[in-house]
Amino acid sequence: MTKYASTVSQGVPTRTGLNITLILCSAAAVLEGFDNQSIGVAAPRLAVEFGLSEAQKGLIFSAATFGLFLGAALGGRIADIFGRKRTLVVSLFLFGALSILTALAQGPDSLFLTRLLTGLGLGGALPNFIALSSEAVDPRKRVSAVTIVMAGMPFGGAIAALIALGDHWNIGWRSIFYFGGVAPVLLALIMQRSLPESGSVDARLAADSAAGRPVAVESISKVLFGSNRARTTLLLWGAFFFTQLVLLLMLNWLPSLIVGLGFSRTQASWGSVCFNVCGSLGAIVLGRMHAGERRRFWVVLTYTGIALALAAVPAMGGRFFLVAAACGLAGIFIIGAQLVLFALAPLYYPQANRGTGVGSAVAIGRLGSVVGPLYASILLATGSSSAAVLTGIVPFVIIGGGAALALTWRVQTGK
Repeated sequence: MTKYASTVSQGVPTRTGLNITLILCSAAAVLEGFDNQSIGVAAPRLAVEFGLSEAQKGLIFSAATFGLFLGAALGGRIADIFGRKRTLVVSLFLFGALSILTALAQGPDSLFLTRLLTGLGLGGALPNFIALSSEAVDPRKRVSAVTIVMAGMPFGGAIAALIALGDHWNIGWRSIFYFGGVAPVLLALIMQRSLPESGSVDARLAADSAAGRPVAVESISKVLFGSNRARTTLLLWGAFFFTQLVLLLMLNWLPSLIVGLGFSRTQASWGSVCFNVCGSLGAIVLGRMHAGERRRFWVVLTYTGIALALAAVPAMGGRFFLVAAACGLAGIFIIGAQLVLFALAPLYYPQANRGTGVGSAVAIGRLGSVVGPLYASILLATGSSSAAVLTGIVPFVIIGGGAALALTWRVQTGK
């Protein structure tokens, strides 16, 4: 009996295969979240060692995001042609190896290049562990299961934020990237041996290859806009773009905004930890709620919660406990909204083309993640206060929430 047959029966994973898939995909999500924030943690030490100008810092810090945009767009498509597991393993090797090379960087140019290529690996991994975890469970449990898996991302971000609190441990910035590189390589090796093949795409591709048949893949335009999916794709893109805009603005600027409200940098770091940890735990609950029959109610509640939490952060005055609580609520709703969107995206595309559909949504979301921090930097550069930045995000929340709400009326075609 082959390894594949031992974990999958007629395209349906066994309990053992399901558990292994969800555990390994959760581990990948944790490492993705850690790397997303590692550059922010290392930034102060990097800037001093290499004497980086503000322009150089901007380019280096955005390099991985740009690479992730390209990697997500390409990674999902490549997976539909060559298989999810294979693409995920290669992507993990790539972003692990490049993270190690980041630790060996000797100047701004090599640092920019390694971060750009690290982003390609990150982007290639993301749509594939989303699709694999979605296909590993019963269709009725997909939203809650994928949300739980994706909750690993803010946990990884929280680990990075905790490292920022440990300056007295004398952890060098290179050590951060060594850890962020070795761990994905080890995980890729484990996945190569233990991750069950997808019961749909990878098994079909293996059978076609063994029989010498060409792999038939629909064009990108047909996958995204054919079969009455154009409106669905555009709504999904809108929800991803504006939700990621708000999320990355908060992830990148929340500590600085808290300092701007009159608190210390240590308190700002704790505010960031509250945002990530509460967001991760709260997202699991939100995922279960959004998986139920009252999805529209929960979409409205989630995005209304985002707007109210953003307004509450500057309204708490000098009481840090209340500010931290508001940060936690903001994390629950903002991170919860994004993770639920990750879970919903696979449901709108057929299995054979799911990588392309999910990858495109993730890529569009990454564009939003570039715009969000830039928007905040422009407001602050023109003299706006932290409170003005936080309230200035609310219109984007309304647009993203409107797209997510409209999406609940679209037909889910994924099986």
